[in-house]
Amino acid sequence: MITALSFTEVGGHALNEDAFALHQHPLEPAMWFCFMADGQGGRSGGGQAARIACETAIGCVAKYPPESWWIQRTWASLFRLVDEAVLADPVAGFTTFVGLCVTCDRVVGISSGDSAAIVVTGEVSVDLTARQHKNPPCGSGVAKGTTFDANLNVPWRLLAMTDGVWKYVGWERVTAAARLELGSEVVAELQQSARLRGSGLFQDDFTVILLEEVGPNATAG
Repeated sequence: MITALSFTEVGGHALNEDAFALHQHPLEPAMWFCFMADGQGGRSGGGQAARIACETAIGCVAKYPPESWWIQRTWASLFRLVDEAVLADPVAGFTTFVGLCVTCDRVVGISSGDSAAIVVTGEVSVDLTARQHKNPPCGSGVAKGTTFDANLNVPWRLLAMTDGVWKYVGWERVTAAARLELGSEVVAELQQSARLRGSGLFQDDFTVILLEEVGPNATAG
């Protein structure tokens, strides 16, 4: 059984411009969807762009039967809708985007920008979003989404995170944290590693989602 944990907190400014959504397919509860967006800084409307991206993506889940989500062109169609929805909003700026669907033995999705998704199984970690394009950004109307597809072997952990996580924790410490015994320990360790000493604040908006399948004989946390 897949379990999910999430955490988000503002960092470096007044408003959190990250957005995320977790959702199970209404016809197939074993199929989890994760959407994450990080509004681009340096211009207005980043938070609005991130929220629209996730809301648009969630609205698409039930429109397709479960088997359609294993086809990459479904993800390409979803990404076009997300890009166009952000572009159409007069307030929205630009955003990153990660969208994925995961079951106990497979993950498929699409990404754009510099948010990330990795899978860790034992000592092996795979960056699902390694080939993504940062520009043109989501919300430009011409953004490039890069699809990914991987088989999974139980037990595994999948981390989706904005750059406020991996940039300030570091990839080596991210993958080390992902191998901790309990999922709650993973999320706590990432937070502790990214917080500033003294103030305990984050330097950037910090959002992480953990999905895991630990098998019938293990305890998830």
